[in-house]
Amino acid sequence: MNAARVSLARTREEEYRRKGLWGEASLHEWFSLAVRAVPDRLAVVDRLEGSYTYAQLDAAATRLASWMRDEGVKPGDVVGVQLPNWCDFTLCYIACLKLGAVINPIPTNLRLQELRYLVAECGTTCIFHPTKFRNTEYEELALQLREVCPSLRTSVLVDRLGVPSHCLPELGTILRESEAVAGTAGELSLHPWASKGSDLAAILFTSGSEAQPKGVMLSHNNLIASERAFAHSLSVSWNDVMFMPAPLGHATGFMHGVTMPFLCQITSVLCDRMDGGAMVEMIRRHHATGSMAVPTLADLLLDECEEHGIDLPSLRFLCCGGSPVPRALVVRARSYGISLFSVYGSTESAPHTMTTCRDEEERVINTDGRACWGTEVKIVDPATREVLPPGCVGEEASRGPAVFMGYLNRRELTEQVLDEDGWYYSGDLAVRDEEGYIRITGRIKDIVIRGGENISVAEVELIVRSYPRVREAAVIGVDDERLGQRLCACIVSRDGADVSVGELKEFFVTHHFAKYKIPELVIMLQEMPHTSSGKIAKGVLRERYGEWTEVTRS
Repeated sequence: MNAARVSLARTREEEYRRKGLWGEASLHEWFSLAVRAVPDRLAVVDRLEGSYTYAQLDAAATRLASWMRDEGVKPGDVVGVQLPNWCDFTLCYIACLKLGAVINPIPTNLRLQELRYLVAECGTTCIFHPTKFRNTEYEELALQLREVCPSLRTSVLVDRLGVPSHCLPELGTILRESEAVAGTAGELSLHPWASKGSDLAAILFTSGSEAQPKGVMLSHNNLIASERAFAHSLSVSWNDVMFMPAPLGHATGFMHGVTMPFLCQITSVLCDRMDGGAMVEMIRRHHATGSMAVPTLADLLLDECEEHGIDLPSLRFLCCGGSPVPRALVVRARSYGISLFSVYGSTESAPHTMTTCRDEEERVINTDGRACWGTEVKIVDPATREVLPPGCVGEEASRGPAVFMGYLNRRELTEQVLDEDGWYYSGDLAVRDEEGYIRITGRIKDIVIRGGENISVAEVELIVRSYPRVREAAVIGVDDERLGQRLCACIVSRDGADVSVGELKEFFVTHHFAKYKIPELVIMLQEMPHTSSGKIAKGVLRERYGEWTEVTRS
């Protein structure tokens, strides 16, 4: 980083501190405030009836942090947490904060190849897995990961379903044994690491348009600023209850479902099943007042209400993000007395814009809101000059205290999207009106968003192309009413015969790639269209096959 860039970075930091958007306090200090203010309030509860008050969570996290320290986890070490939406995730998070360790939230659907890459990138020293979740048992996966990752010294399993651990330590046992020691020998000794606001707090991986996932580095100040802005936009108060069905291994769940609640000293309700019945039951049982999910889950929730004639009287707001929000969904939610707001942002800068209860109905229905507290937004042309007048299409860029520190070990990629004056260029196309409200109109980056999951087209293409029977392949997203998009592989085979979806599925699974990356449609081609430079003409493929069909040969 050159001197001019350092000077500019310091200028931005001084401005954020002067405005009260950044400070010296760490996330652990904010959590400690909640423990002192509301020790008996329920901090987190999950679908399996696991729960902690703030005081209980603080005590359990202290015991876990002491054990992790004795296992060699040091301040600055990266700790991977691959857990479902269980209260144990929050426990591991707070234990990391006490140690000054950096948390790496990991989606539960990643398998050996993806985990190996993440652990190698981060130099992860400790990782938490469930013993079993859905149809996957994780102990064998954890042991395989240990064999191929030299940095990984400690693996812990978390059992909530009665599946025993055979070789690895289990979280429940760790907590019980440490509690017994504390009961006989006094409180365990742990002096929480004094992290600063500018220190690295979390690394979240996002696929984006690159073949390999990128590690988004977020400081304590980034996360605090992001969630203060989110809570401010929604007027979150001490008596709110946040329901979170989005996976905690992604930014939405981690930031808005776990971090924001303890910053605001409220209850976090975690749901590990993405079906309407489970979501409705938990919202009603815990009197949840707010939630955030991808539009697909919001639809499922409203379908359940409609099918069974159920109301959700406690739910005052439902936020949607991760993919464009259909205007019809906003109107539908309102028919149930639920205010549905659009949240637009990314892991690198969350959130950029939001609609809120203070906006006129037309803005809520037809826009993605305007800049959140502390954030600036502009629309630029390809030369990054601000696009004028309002209504012109350009790339959306944002600047503010929530903008990330950079990509882990990827300086060149960081400099492609983050300029010297602090602007983050999203790669999304948008228009802006005269009052600052924006509407996302498309994407520059070549990704597919399936049910809110960002899938790198380049990564999937690399896998498909490595299948022995494939001569040439291109992957595109096809529009789908339910999930937004699905993956479609356009293939020219080596032997002239069809390559089936089943063959690709078996190839992905046997090579330990995540199932959500498997193409759901295969279109066989005799010849791939190319540009004059020899590249595959993806625009032609999207034009021909951009709708979800059952076509298998062209």
